[in-house]
Amino acid sequence: MTNMRIEQQAAAKPRRTGKRSRYGFAASAVAAAVAMHLFPSAQAADALDARALAEQGGANFPACSQCHGARGEGMPSSGFPRLAGQGRDYLAKQLQDFRSGRRSNPIMEPIAKALDDSTVAALSAFYASLDGEPAPSAAAATDVRAAQALATRGDWDHDIPACTACHGMSLAGIPPHFPAIAGQNATYTAKQLRAWKTGVRTNDPQGLMKAVAERLSDAQIDAVAAYLTGSVAAASPHLRATPTNAAASSAGDGRAPPSPAQLPEPDHGETDVTVPAPVEAGPFTPPPEEAIPDNEFGAMIRKGRDIFVDTQANAGRFLGNGLQCVNCHLDAGRKANSAPLWAAYVKYPAYRDKNKKVNSFEDRLAGCFTFSMNGHPPAYDSPEMVALVSYSYWLARGAPTGADLPGRGYAEVAKPPQPADRARGGAVYAQNCAICHGANGGGTEVAGRYAFPPLWGKDSYNAGAGMFRVGTAAAFIKANMPLGQGGSLSDQQAWDVAQFVNSHERPADPRERQDSDARRSSEGRK
Repeated sequence: MTNMRIEQQAAAKPRRTGKRSRYGFAASAVAAAVAMHLFPSAQAADALDARALAEQGGANFPACSQCHGARGEGMPSSGFPRLAGQGRDYLAKQLQDFRSGRRSNPIMEPIAKALDDSTVAALSAFYASLDGEPAPSAAAATDVRAAQALATRGDWDHDIPACTACHGMSLAGIPPHFPAIAGQNATYTAKQLRAWKTGVRTNDPQGLMKAVAERLSDAQIDAVAAYLTGSVAAASPHLRATPTNAAASSAGDGRAPPSPAQLPEPDHGETDVTVPAPVEAGPFTPPPEEAIPDNEFGAMIRKGRDIFVDTQANAGRFLGNGLQCVNCHLDAGRKANSAPLWAAYVKYPAYRDKNKKVNSFEDRLAGCFTFSMNGHPPAYDSPEMVALVSYSYWLARGAPTGADLPGRGYAEVAKPPQPADRARGGAVYAQNCAICHGANGGGTEVAGRYAFPPLWGKDSYNAGAGMFRVGTAAAFIKANMPLGQGGSLSDQQAWDVAQFVNSHERPADPRERQDSDARRSSEGRK
């Protein structure tokens, strides 16, 4: 089998991928290549029969199947990982890291050193092309609910993003940097997490996995590893799209949103909001998701959460780009200093100088659809809008009305000593952002959906969005980016990279388009 044929075979088979989604379990579990007890040495790739090498081995190495199974399914009892269906480039990188010493393992290092580049490429493509099911595992999470929450929602109280943020909503991986972890055996996953935590393993991109693993307790490591073993690349129930009846989603009584010119921009902590007698308030913690009532109102709250988490699937017809609400409001709108919904909800209704009117919370949400999502808002009495308001109300339960709660919007970052600079920002972007958002800022798309959002271009926020203000973008970046490593950039770096991002082309402010259309119409009537 030639190398070209192997790669064609890999390309012909659909690779398991995740949905959209943002960061953490980065090069984790599967590091499948990890224990590839494979391949031969100095043979040219076009002369290799990768299947034979994997099943029979060569003169200088044992058969891969001895440790990784006949179908690449892995061997849970011994902790050898599943390789089948893992990304080709990811597998190749792990072998190269074993060969160079960047990743250590007493079994894999000598094997990898016996392989030339063509052999590495051929075997990586072969294992990527397989669809082998995971080997049966006896591991089971002792607290499935808590483990699922950690994998699908994270532990933001400790700045731990969800596994789905980097590995996709189905946990099937986001090539080339983030491997599939659904169905990986628990022994291997837990061992790798502990290796990152202790510094034994260091070949994760940008130290993303190290940052996550260091914050995980041993109990969390064991629980999430056991949960992932049984997840088998199926989306978590609460992240699946909520079917919506299109006819029922139209306005029932004509409560249409105002025009873009009348809408406020998304709430990121602006100071032009006037409310009666603001009250002082201490830190606020929204109620846990598990406390959502099991009744009709609770169903509407969950619908709002599902829209917020996967806006594309649940409210896509109102959107004009590839973003999700959670791209700018982390932890499903719960995280302080990430424009949390609970802090915004209690500030409305309020008079705003920007549009000289009293704005409702629905107006605020409509502004998000119009500017941040570059779309058009649902009618105010539509199921989507009612669901989003219900979810926001629930998150704000117990918060004082009219309070300027700590954590609202994005914490302002003082202007740095040097003016924000596009060139310096480009260097910061290349080192810290491109791995997820792409070198061209277009995001990372998997199966027609953005796993990591585009930061500029036609599928990003328009020029009317609050994030288009460099200071607002700098505040968000400083507090929250890179994902799971918020606060790691200096103020200067945050301002520079915000300037770089916002210097690129994006959709125009719809208010400017509206004014331009009106002028053309007026000129046409003369």
